[in-house]
Amino acid sequence: MVWIMKIKITNKIEERINEYQKLYGSSRKWFADKMGMSSSRMYQLLKADNMNIDVLAKFAIVLECRLDDLVDYEEIK
Repeated sequence: MVWIMKIKITNKIEERINEYQKLYGSSRKWFADKMGMSSSRMYQLLKADNMNIDVLAKFAIVLECRLDDLVDYEEIK
């Protein structure tokens, strides 16, 4: 018997960016530049349901937070 775990991941990066912008007044363009990507690529990632861990880590570094501050996850039963 094969057991397959299913999980639901909720991306909270945009929420964290909005909080950071309120605190420090940084623009979305500033975030994109800091991440080394275009604004349109960053927008795509903000709407994504999943992404590579290295990209998630870059967001965490720029936002000065932990990886688990950027996503919620739960097992689907």
